Amino acid sequence: MRFVRKLHRWLSLVILIQVLIWLVSGLYFGWVGHQSLAAHDYFQSIPKAPVGTVFYPENALIERFDNVKSVEIRSISETAQYLVLTIEGARHYVNAQTGERWQTSAPLAAKLARQSYNGPGSVNEVQAVTGSEEIIDWNKPGYRVTFTDDIHTRVYVDAASGEVVDHRNHSWWLSDWMFRLHFMDYSGERDFNSLLNIIAATIALWFSLSGLILLGRSLKHRQLF
Repeated sequence: MRFVRKLHRWLSLVILIQVLIWLVSGLYFGWVGHQSLAAHDYFQSIPKAPVGTVFYPENALIERFDNVKSVEIRSISETAQYLVLTIEGARHYVNAQTGERWQTSAPLAAKLARQSYNGPGSVNEVQAVTGSEEIIDWNKPGYRVTFTDDIHTRVYVDAASGEVVDHRNHSWWLSDWMFRLHFMDYSGERDFNSLLNIIAATIALWFSLSGLILLGRSLKHRQLF
């Protein structure tokens, strides 16, 4: 029982450190606010635009792609685009005017980024990238559009779809690390069922049970420790 008591005390120090991390990171979340945490200080949803002229027939898509589940037509900067979803989950983006695979040019990426931005800056640079460490689970070709504002806003645009992936800025790295520390997700993959979390939960459970056992013995002997 002496070993259990000593281990319980040492574990209390470890748990105390994590509790302090939760306290500090939680205060940071409340102070910064959701918009800044997500690097959406200057983010706005792109207004829906009318679908442009459609020349390529929808039936041709069903013949062109295997196991088509659905076909959606939408507007990307007033140009009609088909989104073809297959049963296997594959996504195909087709220019509804030409029938060719959708391609997002650098000028179009800048235009789309600007439509998703409501800050005071202007486009400073458009750079072709393949994924980014700043964007989780996105490793596709696209563009990083940088704006000249006070928080160095960066907008990522997916080349295959023309979709705005997300915004980032100079303070996002701090928010990212606060998330990692708060949820013990040090891989940065937003996986809350990681092995570390399972181990931490097991230790916390053992700590609670051992505390109850020690408390029961202490009450039985009329002394705390």
